[in-house]
Amino acid sequence: MLDNTTAHSDRTDDAFETDDAIYCAACIYLVTQRRWRVARREAHEHTVFNPAGRLFDILCFKEAPGALPHGEACGDFTWFPGYLWKISTCHGCGTHIGCRFERADVFFGLIKTRLVDRKT
Repeated sequence: MLDNTTAHSDRTDDAFETDDAIYCAACIYLVTQRRWRVARREAHEHTVFNPAGRLFDILCFKEAPGALPHGEACGDFTWFPGYLWKISTCHGCGTHIGCRFERADVFFGLIKTRLVDRKT
């Protein structure tokens, strides 16, 4: 699923580590798990752009305990109509890893290149 081969430290977080774990590419903090994948707008993966025109491939997850949302929820330039969003950073190192989207339900859109599925 995630193909990023840069070297990383041996940091672990055994609290919810599993075989389907997905980590922050910058610090190897456990962010989410494959079993929490969800589809929004009929897909798990989306290519989106921000107001500055920067493209991102994002993956949708119903839970991401390692993603820390910041600030007030905003509806401007949302990638998912009807949802408000908040920037989310890695709980381990503070790297921007995506956004939390909310309305009656909540999900995370995480930037694919900021995630890895192995610790090496």
